[in-house]
Amino acid sequence: MVRMRSLTGRTLAALIFATGVLVWLPTTALAADLRQGSSVTIGSDKTISDDVYAAGGTINVAGAINGSLIAAGGTINVSGNVSRDLMVGGGTISLTGKVGGSIRVAGGNLTINGPVEQDVVVTGGTLSIGSGGTIGRDLVLAGGTATVSGAVGRRIQMAAGTVTLQNRVGGDVTGQVDHLKLDGAQIGGNLDYTSNNQVDIVNGARVAGTTTRHTPTNQGAGATNGFIGWLRALIGIFALGLLFILLLPRFSTRSIDVLRAEPWLSLGIGAAILVATPIVAVIVFIVGLLIGGWWLGLLLIPLWLLALAVGYVVSSFLLGRLVFAQLGWGGYHDVLALLGGLLILAVVSLIPLLGWLLGLAAVVFGTGALAVAVARRVQARPAAA
Repeated sequence: MVRMRSLTGRTLAALIFATGVLVWLPTTALAADLRQGSSVTIGSDKTISDDVYAAGGTINVAGAINGSLIAAGGTINVSGNVSRDLMVGGGTISLTGKVGGSIRVAGGNLTINGPVEQDVVVTGGTLSIGSGGTIGRDLVLAGGTATVSGAVGRRIQMAAGTVTLQNRVGGDVTGQVDHLKLDGAQIGGNLDYTSNNQVDIVNGARVAGTTTRHTPTNQGAGATNGFIGWLRALIGIFALGLLFILLLPRFSTRSIDVLRAEPWLSLGIGAAILVATPIVAVIVFIVGLLIGGWWLGLLLIPLWLLALAVGYVVSSFLLGRLVFAQLGWGGYHDVLALLGGLLILAVVSLIPLLGWLLGLAAVVFGTGALAVAVARRVQARPAAA
């Protein structure tokens, strides 16, 4: 967590304003096809030759996308083909179409049963990769329970509770797992895993290379350090939130008003900022090495991180206000609402996986609302003049 020592009100205001403008401009340029609402559908008769950003309660994509798909919602079904990358976050996710690039997914229940030409990076409570979910290169997975029935071209890296592998893996299998089962799987490289339990090898499963098991180290010191880190993070984000709501009270209120009134728009814009800004920063840096101005690419990253942190504050602030309203508490200071919201999210963050997903949602929703508030403020100034 970034420690902010001496920062005046005008400096903070300018920094947050610049962050919003810099991350807003690149993402709006990239978000050529932005769709949001309670339900978003792209029919099987549709072909979209552009990148698609979708946010909604339910998202169904049956048509072809000649570009990348970035989607966030409660329930997401993608049965159409995507020519480039697929980046999805949601509660229940089903992916059955062909993906020409890589997949990056986070969700509660994930099902992948379509071919992927490059990498798959997934995190979820329950993960199932069917026999049709072939992966051309690497699989990186994190979750509670994972079953992989599709073939993996290269390596598997895992961090999960229970993992079952049922098909061919071209290279090594590594990672930490509570229970690992090779059910007919053919591992072309080495098996190197950390677990308290021996791997279960059944139905003719085979490891071509060496098999090495590591025993997890004592977790006592790690738990203490983890609590200290958790407390420091809470104090740091609370300090940032105090600066935000005390030095920019009207803007902070506008941001949570946007999040309350237009959550799906905030989700879509926030997802675009989260994904697109690092890509833009790399492009700006590379181009800057050739024509000058490479430092702008480096500057985008800390500004992006600041925007994400302030976005988390915005979501926490709104959460605190909503909880206080439900409890019938009135006459409280905004600082108490901020602290209440942060405490709730901090406690929830201790829940494995679910806490991470809710924290990510808070960042994405809040960052999107922050960007919308900044953009509307910028648009309002010329009109006022």
